[in-house]
Amino acid sequence: MRFFSVQLARDEFHKRIGGGFPGGSIVLMEGSHGTGKSVVCQRIVYGFLQNNLRATYISTQLTTYEFIAQMSSMGYGINRELISGALIYIPVYPLISKNIRRQNFIDRLIRARPLYEKDAIVIDSLSTMIANDASRDSVEDLMAFFKRIAGGEKVIIMTVNPGELPESVVEEIKLASTVIMRLEIKPFGGDIKNVINVVKYNFAQAGFQKVTVFRVEPKIGMVVEITSIS
Repeated sequence: MRFFSVQLARDEFHKRIGGGFPGGSIVLMEGSHGTGKSVVCQRIVYGFLQNNLRATYISTQLTTYEFIAQMSSMGYGINRELISGALIYIPVYPLISKNIRRQNFIDRLIRARPLYEKDAIVIDSLSTMIANDASRDSVEDLMAFFKRIAGGEKVIIMTVNPGELPESVVEEIKLASTVIMRLEIKPFGGDIKNVINVVKYNFAQAGFQKVTVFRVEPKIGMVVEITSIS
């Protein structure tokens, strides 16, 4: 089975998630706004790129310029990868920021086959994209499509804010996911901590931590903290 490493010498994050993800993984990151889902996605994608993998990153939040600036601010320079085509960045923000009803994004995701040519595909955030046309049946079709794509030894990562979708739709996404990471913010010792809870990890090839606490520092990126939170 192909393995998608996210190892970087600068941090311990890869050790907390078993080094990366096995091919065929569908990774769900769920959490409310501000819990750090995008930062974790950006760290994972940078890890993929540094381990000679190719990725497509679809964002509902940042323009291309903002994405490059965000990555640079964390020390995750991706200019070379964008120029070479190892990374394709697709901003959906211009489409959803206009005062128009957002529809048919599920159908668009299924029909846009070139998006899935890379090794890894990140959709940040899936719930924002499909909020206006998500039904249990349509999302079941989308997850079945993702499973077929991932079955070609690829990794699909998607972020979801459960508050943007019906509970039945979120459950369909969870059922299809082979890895589920729940992100939250917790108070600890007078400070606020970003926490990743791994609630599901199928086919892990190395040991992983169920709880990871992290912070983000300029020019360094994600920093895993050795902190216990109950």
